[in-house]
Amino acid sequence: MKATLKDLKIKMTKLAKDFSEEENIFQRTLAIFKFIEVLQKNKDAKKALDSLLSKTSNEMDFQELSNEDDLLCEKAGIDCDFWVCYGALDKVHTLILKFKETEDKRYANKAIKMVSASYYPEIYGICFKMVAGCLLEKMETDYLLANKKDKEEKTCFNSQKSILYVKGFKIMIARQDKETNAHKILKYIFKDNKDNLKDNFFYSEIAEDVFEDLEYKDDKNSWKRYYDSCEKINKKVFEGTKRVVENFLIFNSGKRGCLKINPEYL
Repeated sequence: MKATLKDLKIKMTKLAKDFSEEENIFQRTLAIFKFIEVLQKNKDAKKALDSLLSKTSNEMDFQELSNEDDLLCEKAGIDCDFWVCYGALDKVHTLILKFKETEDKRYANKAIKMVSASYYPEIYGICFKMVAGCLLEKMETDYLLANKKDKEEKTCFNSQKSILYVKGFKIMIARQDKETNAHKILKYIFKDNKDNLKDNFFYSEIAEDVFEDLEYKDDKNSWKRYYDSCEKINKKVFEGTKRVVENFLIFNSGKRGCLKINPEYL
């Protein structure tokens, strides 16, 4: 996303510069046409653009239905300015698009007339800056919010505080002064095997690596210790997420039993 923003900013800046430095009026209309094309054909930019236009449309519609014009104009603020500036550029874009599709010079001439007045370069220059600035700000905000949400919903385990994070919930697994079996198992998964979270973890491996249970192979019921811990973990997660996260761990019984994190929560 950051690369998209940087690339988009470079393209928009170049086209705005092309417009301001171009002496040929028709070439100016093409700079505007290319500018709008860049926004409409970039998936992330188009999403942000549609959101801005929708928001502005709603605010302006509400403003027209109210008697509190001054207050609502102030509320709409920069969004309405965006609407006006984008609309000015889009009118030129539409005319050039029709010219390209039909080869009817009347469309091109009308576009040329729209940008030919001596003061128009300055006006359209403001439109370029307004649209580019608002759009990039919106995309940056959306990116930060999405990134924050991803971090909040990331499944992880803080072994120092014994807190499991899943689907935006915090679940206390054990008190900090006590390492329960559940704590040890989650620490083994998330810390010792952080690069292999999708793996199956066999009870026999956990017994040897975490609990130093050398009698696991000889005791036919030793697997129950790890099975019971998995049940307790799932119960804590289910209750701690207000019944949202069910079957956090997938596990089975027997000496060859194993457990894994439910892929739905990774």
